[in-house]
Amino acid sequence: MQESKREKRLRFLLIGLCLLVVLGGFLYSSNSSKKVDGKTSSIQAEVLSKGSETENPVIAVAKMVEEQPVLVIYELDRNNQFFFKVLHSVSLQNTVKTMSIAKEHNGIWVQLEEKNWVLFSESLEVLQEREDGPSSVTTSRHPFNIEEDGFIGIPRDEGESLRLNLSNRSGKPNDIHSLSVDDSIWMVVFQKDLVLARSQ
Repeated sequence: MQESKREKRLRFLLIGLCLLVVLGGFLYSSNSSKKVDGKTSSIQAEVLSKGSETENPVIAVAKMVEEQPVLVIYELDRNNQFFFKVLHSVSLQNTVKTMSIAKEHNGIWVQLEEKNWVLFSESLEVLQEREDGPSSVTTSRHPFNIEEDGFIGIPRDEGESLRLNLSNRSGKPNDIHSLSVDDSIWMVVFQKDLVLARSQ
């Protein structure tokens, strides 16, 4: 049976529409993955307990490991060049948008999506889930300013400021956290890694 001109045009039109739909879907998915990749490369961190002469600091870190978002609790061994020892870890369904320390519990509030907040214990058990952000949270982040010589200035209550030498690092830090009770050791969070520094 021979195809008429009208049927031929209709067939080409349908093939063209199918190709447009496939191409549109491909472009949309590649744009979405680029946006997700941009966000996922950011590390989130909080200090759960500061270190002293007898205690090691304990931190919570949300990061990507082989394209899988994970939440990890580390103990930093002061006697072993601040070796990061994994205490607990859990894989997550989505990347962490924000992270805070829970005031009323010993744990971490993590925002995974727009209306998805999860409270993890310090051993990373899920204690609670909610849609809106928790009200009683705190953070270990400190305000800081970047000085021209590559140093980071951290203002103190007494009007003085501590300085961290990061002149050998490129890129702007996202957050700075004190790891010790005497504020001598600091954790500097960059987009893709963590750096430890001593104050001067």
